[in-house]
Formats: sequence, structure tokens, C-alpha cells
Amino acid sequence: MIQIPLFKKLSLANMQKSDEKFVYFVAFLYSISTGEIGGIDLIRTTRDTNYGKYTAAFRDVYQIGVGWSFGISRALEMIAEKVSSDKTDQLKQLLIKLAQVIRLGDALKTFFADELKSTVMTYSIVYERKLENQKLFLEMFYTLMSTAAFMIAANSIMSMLMGQSNSESILLMSFIGVAASMSAFVFMMYIMFPRDILGYQSADEDFKFRLKIYMAVGAGVGIGVVLLFTNILPTTLIVGIAAAPLFYPGLYARKMEQKLKEINNWYPEFVRHFGEIYATIGSVGSTLEAVLRSDFGPLQVHLERFKNRIKHRVEQKLCFELFSRDTGSQVIANGNEVVSFAMDKGANLNLAGNHVADITTKINELRAKRTQTAKTFETIIVVLHALTLAVFGLMNKLTSIFFDLVNTVDVSNDTLSLTPIDPQFMAMMMPLMVLMTSVISAMALKVAQGGLYKTVFYHIALLLVIGSVVMFVMDALLSDYLATHVLDFVKPTIGPV
Repeated sequence: MIQIPLFKKLSLANMQKSDEKFVYFVAFLYSISTGEIGGIDLIRTTRDTNYGKYTAAFRDVYQIGVGWSFGISRALEMIAEKVSSDKTDQLKQLLIKLAQVIRLGDALKTFFADELKSTVMTYSIVYERKLENQKLFLEMFYTLMSTAAFMIAANSIMSMLMGQSNSESILLMSFIGVAASMSAFVFMMYIMFPRDILGYQSADEDFKFRLKIYMAVGAGVGIGVVLLFTNILPTTLIVGIAAAPLFYPGLYARKMEQKLKEINNWYPEFVRHFGEIYATIGSVGSTLEAVLRSDFGPLQVHLERFKNRIKHRVEQKLCFELFSRDTGSQVIANGNEVVSFAMDKGANLNLAGNHVADITTKINELRAKRTQTAKTFETIIVVLHALTLAVFGLMNKLTSIFFDLVNTVDVSNDTLSLTPIDPQFMAMMMPLMVLMTSVISAMALKVAQGGLYKTVFYHIALLLVIGSVVMFVMDALLSDYLATHVLDFVKPTIGPV
């Protein structure tokens, strides 16, 4: 990757330093190390996990160190050289330090406890820094959005006043340029902002949601086509009406997202309590019996299912996996994976449960700060979106007035030559402007919020409805006023000479 000095800190390697998966990976290593596991057993256990590139690195270490008899410490150093050329890479640093710890025979539990504390602190600091950067970029998006609206209006008006023969082409190119620049900016926001994966993927749930999307899109297209052929409403208003069915999947997704956030808030209390009791009892079924005497809010029903599976002698690891799928939460799935492996390896579940609870609490806290920033951004975007489309509506009406003015009154001379945009072309462009600004603003809102990206359909529907209504109202309010005052003001009075 080419490193330009100005953008060196924005490279993908630096953007990924706040990897949430790495935090849980270190928590996993610490949890199994509390069972007084040896270095080779730790590497062997880690190679069977699902932590992406981190699991792959430890799998390679085991293959080289044990399979090819190079030794674990030497294999760790060899893989550390392979994983990254960046000396500050977190995985590279972990492999190098672990190699030294194993070579010197130090306690793995103490080493990973310090590493986990440092990793969580680093994650928190980097995330907080990204939130500050996010605020700056969201402010830049406000500016870009307002500037883009006036850029399109100014280019169109100047092309008419300067007598350009290709006013329609200038408007179209301005529209395309603004759409491309705003889309590129939103994509840059997506790359830079934290992802905050909230939902634990389920094929059944995804299929059900896709059906809702297909139904909503089909209903919207059907309504739009019928209204277009009947020609009983303006095209801009038809866009909003056709987009209204998207509220169905959007509101459903928002409900899912809110439920997941509530479940995540209850999980730290459960996993801490579960770890404390299991460390004393040593039985999952008895532990769940004791734990469920307390109430864990929306998490309670999933815990009851978890307990029933354990009672019917379903495999422990599968029970944790099904528990994660029931909740549909990626945060809970990450915590359950750590706890499940720790139980299999005879680790100290009191320590493991406490650390998983602390990590989950920290992640929930950081995400809550992001949500607060996103709510402010959402309010501003909705207001700015309405004002932007009001400007487009005013420009549309002024264009129609100029067109009628030029066709009824000879206002051109050697100095000034008006070439207004064809009102039919403007009428065709207005729905595209509503669609463009609404979709891009909705994507920006979703990128700012993170979480379930399925909720973007709610924002698209909301902004399309608001935009179409604002443009329709502007047209209705300005129609009589501008036609009466502007045309009457410039129309010459012909009297007796």
C-alpha cells in the first residue's frame, strides 16, 4: 500500500487497530491459561477456534512448531515475521512476547492477564479517538450536503442567466458530480468508522428479512407504477408514497436492534454470576438452576432454553452455540465462545466470567457513546434534508417561471440572454434528486450509527417520504405566489401612446 504522508494515519492497517475480535481472542487465551495449561496445549486448543487470522496464525505455529519439530518458541517468532511487516501490529507483538514467555518458562496466566488488560485499554483509547474523528467527519458531511444543494442550484441558475445552450447538460453533470462526491465521502466514513457488529448471523433470520424486503419493494413498485399511469399525483409525491412500504422491514429491523442492545446490557450480569457459581459447584445444570433464581430481563427466556438443553444432555459446546443463536447477538456469541472453551479446559470460570463481563460492559459503554453522537447527527440530517429539498423545490419552480417568462416576454438583448431549463426536464430530475439525497443521507446515518445495517431501510423510507412531501408542499405554496408576483412584476403594461 502506497503511504502518502498526509494520509499515512488513515491506512487500513491503522484503521483496524481497534479490532474487537482481537480483544476477545486475548480474553480467550487468558481464560484457558487459568486452567494451568501448557504452551503446546494452549496452541493446540487455539487452532480449533474461529478467530479468523488470529486462529490461522496459531494453527501455523502448531504446524511448524510441533508438526515440523521447530519448537513452539521458534515457530512463534517465525509466524510473527510472516503476519505483518509493521512492528506495532498487535498480533505480531503478541506472538513475539509469547515466544519469550514460553522460552523462559514464565506463567502463562500472569502474562495473558497483563496482555488482556493492555489490550482492553488500547481498544478503548483507539475507539474513543475514532469517535472524535467521527464527530469531525459528520460535521464535514453537514457542510458537504448543504454546499452540494447550493452548488446544483447556482450552476443551473448561472447557466440560464449566461445564455448557455446546454443548461440541461450542466444541471445533469452537476447532479452526477454531487452524487459521486457525496457517495465517495460516505464510503470513506464507512471505512474509517468502527463497524460495531451487533447481530449474530442466522440463515433463517436473514431469509425471513429478505422476504420482508422483497414484499416491501414489490408493494412500493406496484403502487408507484399504478400512480404513474393514473397520473393523479405529482411524480415527486409518488416517490414518497412508493417508498412508504419500506417502513415495514425498517421498523422490524429497528425493533430487532433495540432488543439486541437490551440483551447485551443484561449479559455481563449473567456471565459474571454464572462464573462465580460454576467455580464453586462445577455443574452447568446446577449452576443454571441457581442463576435463574435471579431475573435477567429479556435474556431470561433464552437462559431457560439453555437450561432445558443442558438438562436433556445436549452437548455443552452446542448448548452455548444454540444460546448464542437464540439471542442473535454477536457480543453474546463472543463471550459464550470464551466461556465455553474455558469450561472445557478446566479453567477458573470465576476469573473468565468476570473478565468477559468487564469486556462486554466496556463495549456496551463505548457503543452507547456512539449512539448518542449518532442521534444528534440524525436530527440534524433530517432537518437539513428537508431544507435541501426545499431549495430544490424552489429551484424547480423558479425554472418554470423563467421558462414562461422567456416565452411570453422578450427579455433578451445583446447583454443578457436567458436560456431557461426545460420544465419537463426539471420535472424528471426532481424525483432523482429526492432519491439521491435520501439514499445517500440514509447511508451516512447508518454508517454513523453502526449496528444492524438492515435498519437503513427505515432511514431511506423516512427521508424519501419527508423529501417528497417537502417538495410537494413547496410547489403548492410557491405556485400561485411566484406566478402572480414575479410574472405580474415583469410583464409590461401596454397603454395608449
